[in-house]
Amino acid sequence: MSPFDSLRWAREGVAAFLRGLRRNRLAELRAGWGKPVARERDLDLLRMYHDLVAEPGTTVDETTWQDLALDEVFAQVDRTCSQAGGQVLYHQMRTYLDDDTRLAERTRQYRLFRQDAALREAIQRALRPLESRRTGWLAPLLVSPLPERPRHAWRWYLLSGLSLACLMGLFVVPSLPLFLAASGLLVINLVINETYGRKVTPHYRGFAQVDHLLTIVRSLAKVSDSHGLPQLEAIRARAPMAAALQKKLGWFARDRSQMGEAGTAIMGLLNLAFLLDILAFLRILEALRQHQPELVDLLEAVGSLDAAISVASYLEGAPCACEPRLVEERRIEATGLCHPLLVEPVGHDLALVDQSALITGSNMAGKTTFIRTVAINVILAQTLHFVLAEKATLPRAIVQSSIRREDHLASGQSYFFAEIARVRTFLDAAEAGPLRLFVIDEIFRGTNTVERIASATAVLRHLGVRHLALVTTHDLELQDLLGEAYAMFHFEEQVLDGGCTFDYRLHPGPARSRNAIRLLGVCGYPEPITREALALADQIARTYGPGPILDPSHLPAGGDKTH
Repeated sequence: MSPFDSLRWAREGVAAFLRGLRRNRLAELRAGWGKPVARERDLDLLRMYHDLVAEPGTTVDETTWQDLALDEVFAQVDRTCSQAGGQVLYHQMRTYLDDDTRLAERTRQYRLFRQDAALREAIQRALRPLESRRTGWLAPLLVSPLPERPRHAWRWYLLSGLSLACLMGLFVVPSLPLFLAASGLLVINLVINETYGRKVTPHYRGFAQVDHLLTIVRSLAKVSDSHGLPQLEAIRARAPMAAALQKKLGWFARDRSQMGEAGTAIMGLLNLAFLLDILAFLRILEALRQHQPELVDLLEAVGSLDAAISVASYLEGAPCACEPRLVEERRIEATGLCHPLLVEPVGHDLALVDQSALITGSNMAGKTTFIRTVAINVILAQTLHFVLAEKATLPRAIVQSSIRREDHLASGQSYFFAEIARVRTFLDAAEAGPLRLFVIDEIFRGTNTVERIASATAVLRHLGVRHLALVTTHDLELQDLLGEAYAMFHFEEQVLDGGCTFDYRLHPGPARSRNAIRLLGVCGYPEPITREALALADQIARTYGPGPILDPSHLPAGGDKTH
């Protein structure tokens, strides 16, 4: 066998091995399509990009995000290959977008990636090297202002060289003067690391990720695309810059995390002694500063491709989803509206035109889940531009919620005080600015009946003049006091054969059943107590009528219509 034959067989063997890897990877991509990705997510890292680029007044506020469990919703939608893609997806999901052209482009890309498997898989294969990389640290490096180069930085190069010379001299001619000189230089270098080094430490982690990003950019630039994806067009336009910058960065941008523990420890010691990290940063600082806007554009382009494929995968497995019709009106018209976190969701139909809604019913019947369902879909419609429904017309509205309220013992705030403080922000927002959807769970439940009903009536009248509100309550009196400004709906339950069942469906009008008392018996309360409670309910009904206990005619019926 000639050496040429051996070389040819070896080359063919390597090629066959690589083809096998590609086939396995392709099989994994296709097997995972349309399915959620179970993995640990560093949410602090994922939201870092959003925190750096978000503009005030355009994002879902923190209280609403937590009230609606949108971190869990994000985890359902997130099937991205990279942390950079996850960061862009998080930012998109949390940012209201009022540009119809950009929203329509997002929907077009979801549809495209669901239909064109070859293009989708080509992009995913190009993104594959980012799967195991912590590309989330690119955001602070590229988006944050870079520190200034010190005026006398040349002295640090000199100190590093002198430290190396002294160390080498000690190996050749050990002497006390050289030892003292090396020790003094080491102390000086440690001081520099503790002063200027602290300013640049947040940027170190992004060094290696720049190299990974540029490598992916060069791969994506080769992907064939006949659909005119703007991300790929931007990537191709900047591919020459990426190649030139990657060559300039050289070994300074190599990923040290791949060195292993021993290599990392050795590099750490060399850095302390010879200022390697600081000198590396100074070496590439001007190049990064010069190309920072272009690199941010590349990060956004790569991340948004990853995010679009992720949403397309989510929609592929969603029970129902549609493109919403967004209107500049107080209008909610939806059919089959679903909650994204429920395995077998019940679809809700809702029609509100220039009206808000009061929702009654017993606990566990589905009131809070329903208002969360509406609020989440109103947000998704304006951010990722899809709705989990058969069809939906929804308002362009900022969503604000008051659901997860609790006592703040550390700050001395009671449950009721925390609630009224939150609702006060609603009143401030209602005075000016865009249309809002206020979502309130059991308004003012932390106080007595009379004051709760009076306060809730006044507040809801004010909020309902120019905005929309979805409010759960057990106070049927609110319907009569608020009049036609609020439509009444309810959820109901059935108590049969010693058990309780819920249909979790929205019904028009107020709840009239007395199943709450019957539930006492289901839970094992003594029969005399439940019998007495039913008798008292009958007596109250004969005294005050079948409706609410408080007579609305005893309270002012109007309201200051100037609000």
